[in-house]
Amino acid sequence: MSADGDMAALAALRHGVPGGSGVHAMPLRDLVLNGRFLTRAATGVDRVAAELARALAARPEIRLTVALPREALGGGFGQLPGPAISRGPLEGHAWEQACLPGLARGRWCLNLCNTGPLFGARQVVMLHDAHVATVPGSYSRAFRALYLSLQPRLARRAAIVLTVSEHSRRSLEATGLVPRGKARVVPNGADHMDRIGADLSVLSRNGLRVRGYFLAVGSGAEYKNIAMIAAVAAARGADGLPLVTTGGAMPRVFGAPQHTSGHRHLGRVTDPELKALYSHAAALLFPSLAEGFGLPPLEAMACGTPVIATTAGAVPEVCGAAALYADPLRPEDWRQAMDRVEGDAVLWSDLQARGRARAAGYTWARAADRLLAAIEETEANDA
Repeated sequence: MSADGDMAALAALRHGVPGGSGVHAMPLRDLVLNGRFLTRAATGVDRVAAELARALAARPEIRLTVALPREALGGGFGQLPGPAISRGPLEGHAWEQACLPGLARGRWCLNLCNTGPLFGARQVVMLHDAHVATVPGSYSRAFRALYLSLQPRLARRAAIVLTVSEHSRRSLEATGLVPRGKARVVPNGADHMDRIGADLSVLSRNGLRVRGYFLAVGSGAEYKNIAMIAAVAAARGADGLPLVTTGGAMPRVFGAPQHTSGHRHLGRVTDPELKALYSHAAALLFPSLAEGFGLPPLEAMACGTPVIATTAGAVPEVCGAAALYADPLRPEDWRQAMDRVEGDAVLWSDLQARGRARAAGYTWARAADRLLAAIEETEANDA
């Protein structure tokens, strides 16, 4: 999930979903999507929910209904991938806890964005990472307190708990956020980049030339480690390519954003703009100190862009041998890696080819397969 942009996936949810990804030998199944994420500024977690919903709604054996707080129904969402349902004057977490269980009664309720109602026997909950426990300083006090209270209870009570990588599964278990052996892994996809057209005007508007800059994508959270990579870019001086960064600050979640120099920050960009920035960068730099999955590297690889990636979190699991790695606590390693990619055309082409091949293995259809398999297995065990 990139945390950037207008999120084309959310737009796809709001304006209809094309049909079929193939017929599966399953009975017609009713699913209710917790659509609270559609009422807020989009994040990378929301990207995952949107793309999974899109993949599920495309299947002929799935009837997907979107549950929304009442105020969202007038929000201009247009045609949803299924009928919308709403109840009560509440919004946010209050609506999720008090209204959503009734709306989903008798059906599987898909909660794909780290939270969900504590009551309701047929809950599917996706917890993307254990960051509130492992990198607590990256979050505001209020956000951290809410998640540390809610998520362990939610994980114990939900019928199915999903996460996005083996690294996240181990971290969620080690921190006590999820009971051992309960979480199932459903990796993200990257093929949403294939349907996004690049808006090349973002390059000309910002004076960027093809392969003339490094790109970093991430929120203002401390664990994204943007300050470190910006300092490295500044230390390379005028002889090195400049650093361009994108991402929106979310102070209610991550606290006050980091204020750094040494790079050009474009803020939030649209998905077409992000596609253009990925496609024409010399490389994506991804220096995070913690990641439950790490979607931007895969997105960049899908666009044919080499990746210099952190050795932390789930990123090596996700990127495999398709990235050049650097320790996020060793700035000199990043400087050397940037020098290599900038100066070695053979290495650049090799990383590009390996990246494209790696990204091709991550699709939202496969993610939907795994989610539905978890439901099917749970139903069979309960029968």
